[in-house]
Amino acid sequence: MKNILFLSSWFPSKIHSTLGNFVKYHALAASKFNNIDVLYIVADDSVSGYQIDSFKENNLFITIVYFKRGLIKYFNYLIAFRKGLKFLLSKNTKKIDLVHMNIMHPGIWQALYLKFFYKIPYIVSENWHGFQDLSKYQLSYFQIKLIELGFKKSSMICPVSNQLKKCMIKSGFKANYSIIPNVVNTNIFNINSDKVTRKPFTFLHISTLDDSIKNVAGIIDAFEKLKQPNLILKIIGDGPVDWIIDRAKTLKSPNTVIVNKEMKHQDIAKEMQLANVFVLFSNIENLPLVLIESISCGTPFISSNVGGVSELHNNELGILVEAGNVEELTIEMNNIIKNFNIYNPQKIRQFAMEKYSDEVVGKKFNDLYIQFC
Repeated sequence: MKNILFLSSWFPSKIHSTLGNFVKYHALAASKFNNIDVLYIVADDSVSGYQIDSFKENNLFITIVYFKRGLIKYFNYLIAFRKGLKFLLSKNTKKIDLVHMNIMHPGIWQALYLKFFYKIPYIVSENWHGFQDLSKYQLSYFQIKLIELGFKKSSMICPVSNQLKKCMIKSGFKANYSIIPNVVNTNIFNINSDKVTRKPFTFLHISTLDDSIKNVAGIIDAFEKLKQPNLILKIIGDGPVDWIIDRAKTLKSPNTVIVNKEMKHQDIAKEMQLANVFVLFSNIENLPLVLIESISCGTPFISSNVGGVSELHNNELGILVEAGNVEELTIEMNNIIKNFNIYNPQKIRQFAMEKYSDEVVGKKFNDLYIQFC
């Protein structure tokens, strides 16, 4: 077994409990085959100086450094990282064989630091949809050059979709590429046996509820146009919900919109098991973890055809619609209600098991680790 250090620009913490949850799931999958330490640094102006929180979760050894931002921008990030690294090295007698960086921007400097000063190679898993069009994000010259250096010095770049890889290549980022998708815990996200007969018919949406990206308003607009009675649209997320609650109150429909704030992982799985159909109507995406979780529960989906969504779609799993086309979404929501019995939960789940399970994705990472360690 190799000793792998996971670094990330995003990771769940007390600051944001769901940010980068897909990174954590990648780490858990990798830990089935290797020793995984996670080091994550995050600004927290409520602490005095630097606070190190170290704990074990399943097979992961996680160290999070919380720090108070200072007057000199970025200086405290470097100090926090060095403190966290020193803590890890002092408690761990085994050398680090490989760094597994997650999300290139803005944290790639951490992997480069270990590459230059400790001669440790690194690979990068990438899930950020920003690489589909970096020009939208007003990155500084320094940030762009840091990203370019990150690509250049990496041993392998692992986008979660082929579409993201094509965007990176189109943007001129040269590297060795290996596509490794998001991962789902198929033990938690599994089938509820009475899904086919469940009433009332329930559509489910789970996201960060950032309307500019997720277009939750478009889902509500399409739902409002449905003529069938006794329908539910359940919306769950860790973003602002007041505007959704206010919008639901004005719904000109006998059907019901239910809004819930952030939920735990196990509770999200239960909601997906209970739902008839998952709905994602994003303006931009990469390879959405929620769709993988949904099909692992045997739940079909309707999704906008953006990013790498088409790579996890076939007609047995659900329906694709044009992003922003509310009329088309309404039509397909009607169609899936009428034709719901054509979807086989076992076949849907089997697709997830074969492509996105811990064992499958963890093995893909293990093959890379062996190659570069």
